[in-house]
Amino acid sequence: MNNWTNEEAKKALDTIRKKALTDESFFELCLKDPKKAVKEVAGKDVPDNFKLKFIENKTDEMIVVLPTPLRKNAELSEDELENVAGGNLDFLRITKKCKQ
Repeated sequence: MNNWTNEEAKKALDTIRKKALTDESFFELCLKDPKKAVKEVAGKDVPDNFKLKFIENKTDEMIVVLPTPLRKNAELSEDELENVAGGNLDFLRITKKCKQ
């Protein structure tokens, strides 16, 4: 989310998870209009070009989010540079392995 810091996004998602756990109408809002749910909790808009989707945790299915494939010998994007600068060592280790 372009105009969000990592800390803001993490705090908003933590608050959303907690609120959705006890507030059924908010839970439904998350599923139907995730950007409106974020705005309600964080007071900040999610950019129009950013896709956001919440899904219900069901006992009979598992959803696995795969990482974006690393590009060999490619320059780091702004987001990747921010992760490295922010001390995300796992990201840095994976990037180094990919470039070897």
